[in-house]
Amino acid sequence: MSNATTESKTTSNLIQVRIPADLKERTAKLFESLGTNTSDVIRMMLLRADETQSIPFPIRTGAYPISSNERIREVVATFELEGMKLSEEDIQELRDFELAKVTTEELRQKTLAEIKRKHKR
Repeated sequence: MSNATTESKTTSNLIQVRIPADLKERTAKLFESLGTNTSDVIRMMLLRADETQSIPFPIRTGAYPISSNERIREVVATFELEGMKLSEEDIQELRDFELAKVTTEELRQKTLAEIKRKHKR
């Protein structure tokens, strides 16, 4: 093995990226809920790009085929079809989740607390 190959595998380099603070916070929460962190996600993306010699995710004009508001309306409509009406608080929680202001674990804990509180009555 050549020195250049050995050196490239043992030397770490720093990558700096400027992003809005709120994006950094939201994605940090998202990655934490997935059991990882921003640095590891970037590292995984770079490794996959190197492995596939491509951008490792689809590139399209919109992040989703439907907007966040449309996804929330779909959830509300689905619940209504099942005879369950979501409160404004429930809908706000969906919005917070869509914006990564709250993690899946935080929502789970809140739901469990509400269930325990209801059963104590």
